[in-house]
Amino acid sequence: MTNPQGCRLEIEVGERTLVRLSGELDAPDTRSARKLLTAYIRAGTTIVVDLAGVTRVDPSGLAALVDLHELARQQDSRLVVVTGEGGGPAHRALEAAGLTGTVDVRQVLMDG
Repeated sequence: MTNPQGCRLEIEVGERTLVRLSGELDAPDTRSARKLLTAYIRAGTTIVVDLAGVTRVDPSGLAALVDLHELARQQDSRLVVVTGEGGGPAHRALEAAGLTGTVDVRQVLMDG
């Protein structure tokens, strides 16, 4: 799925659901991604959100990650956010907002 501004979303479903986002994550993209991820979380799936390819995360994207993290916790599911090695834009945005201690944030995708 791609919006006119170029945010791309790819999904791989298996033992866990891997959602890769790339481009700019802004309000319209956040609404679409939140709706999709909510359905997977409610199904009890572990969700890995790969933001390594994201070039910008606006405040709506950060708020969605917090909300989804809380929903996953309530549903006995799990949400993991991968930001990519080297502290890219997504990692810096999460760090600046003080969310690296709230949301399960990792720089690299690992099994488990």
